[in-house]
Amino acid sequence: MDYNYDEFKIYTNKYLELGDSVILKVDHTFRVVKLCEEIAKSLNLSEEDIELAKICGLLHDIGRFEQYKEYKTFKDKDSIDHGDLGYEILTEENYINKFKYNKSDENIILNSVRFHNKLNIPKNLSERETLFLNITRDADKIDILYLFTIGHIKIDIDDTEFTEPIMDSIRKNTVTDRSLVKSKVDNLSVSLGFIFDINYPISIKILKEKDYLNEEINQYKEKSNNDKTKEQLEEIRTYINKYIEKRIKDVR
Repeated sequence: MDYNYDEFKIYTNKYLELGDSVILKVDHTFRVVKLCEEIAKSLNLSEEDIELAKICGLLHDIGRFEQYKEYKTFKDKDSIDHGDLGYEILTEENYINKFKYNKSDENIILNSVRFHNKLNIPKNLSERETLFLNITRDADKIDILYLFTIGHIKIDIDDTEFTEPIMDSIRKNTVTDRSLVKSKVDNLSVSLGFIFDINYPISIKILKEKDYLNEEINQYKEKSNNDKTKEQLEEIRTYINKYIEKRIKDVR
């Protein structure tokens, strides 16, 4: 894995001149690798498959760097889908061949990169492809929530309220469809709704122990000057915490 780390650093070093945003994205990647490892170990995967999970984590955001270079933003809606861009970089430029991995696992890596950020994953993937994709998705979501708690991701919520379709989505324990986002504070539901697309018990355990979701709610409740929004955040907190407790109870 050291070789793959070094190759990743060679690739990302040429983007460091773009500033701190790129450095933060590199740091995010390395934390996601560690989370992928932790999740894979919890599933009792082989050493070879644990390394595969780590490679998926290492490359999951490879499209972010070219995205930022070209568009000066990490917002896909204002630029390009970074999962699709990462897939293109790894295939059309054959960058994936720079890394050491079992060639029979190439599609697993490519699918983990391409679909890690999608609302829904393709139904035609194999069980093994889905496994590593979901490991990557869990790890990525956990670290994104961490970034909210330390203030590296910030959303200007203004004095807006959650719209009713967004609240209904939370009440139904479903992830947020970005097409439903209409108000500034609606954007918060994207990350808060991550919990409804977490796949593995260890991931739920990590989120409960770190308390990232409650911390995010606390931060934005303090920022809001709208009493209704504060009430909505408390309602969302209730649904999220009930869901977490149910998931934990189901695996005992």
